[in-house]
Amino acid sequence: MDWRPVPKPVSKPKEKPRYKERKPKKRKKLETFKGRTIPPAKVRGSISKKEYEKVIELYGHNCAYCFSSYIEMHHIRFRSQQGRGTHRNLIPLCKEHHGLAHRNRVFADQLRRERIESYGEWYWADKFDLWKQNLIPNTTDKAFESFMQDQEVKARAASSSNL
Repeated sequence: MDWRPVPKPVSKPKEKPRYKERKPKKRKKLETFKGRTIPPAKVRGSISKKEYEKVIELYGHNCAYCFSSYIEMHHIRFRSQQGRGTHRNLIPLCKEHHGLAHRNRVFADQLRRERIESYGEWYWADKFDLWKQNLIPNTTDKAFESFMQDQEVKARAASSSNL
């Protein structure tokens, strides 16, 4: 028998866990412009299936540089810099080139210059960006595409005159 000068500790019965009342999430106020609600940047930067298919139609199912069949979509102007998920701002790259585009500033700038020469300064924008800058009268797809096609013609004319 062990002699203990202090009594052995007795565990208290465990209480049932108390649940914290969840506070409702604070919703960010949506941006409005001229009385219209503009979708949040997260939504505008995401790649829709329609835009993904347009990029695949333009470049095929391969990396734009090494023609590897495993591809990842790259935002040429990063989402953190307000780049949108439009086909003009996307390029399919393999894992190696995608990592290079994020690590190597020279390579990323080269991609941006090529895009500007092909599509103009607003290649990264969506219809809401152009509307907020008063470049198009409303947020219709027709007005957006018309503006972007005009920009493409001007950009290609400028790049051919520079040669």
